[in-house]
Amino acid sequence: MPNNKQAVIRERRERVWGFLTRGMKGYEIASELGVDPPTISRDIQYLTTESQNYIAKLAKETVPFMYQTSIEGIREILRECWRIYSEEANDRMAALKLAKECHESMFHLISEGPFILSVKALEERLTKIEGSKSVI
Repeated sequence: MPNNKQAVIRERRERVWGFLTRGMKGYEIASELGVDPPTISRDIQYLTTESQNYIAKLAKETVPFMYQTSIEGIREILRECWRIYSEEANDRMAALKLAKECHESMFHLISEGPFILSVKALEERLTKIEGSKSVI
């Protein structure tokens, strides 16, 4: 169970986050909260690290799923485009344009996906190597 000091720090960091999203500078936040600027600097560093960890986890766990669902979604849109093209004479050009855009999106996803996942795997390997060097 977190103690009162941890709760105060957590609450302050939540407020710092809110102020940062509004574009405030660290010294402005410190003044607003009535704390020393170095405290806010540490809070910002903590929030930055937490954000990096969140993004890394998101990329590792979510990106492959998002790629797959995006590709399947584009395929569904393509099926509907060709149905519209075949059955609705008034919307044929719009259906063709959307089909073209779907193919471009699909190509982008397929060509970029493996590269992004490879870079992520290399980053993980580098992190492990750097971690093993610090043990030596």
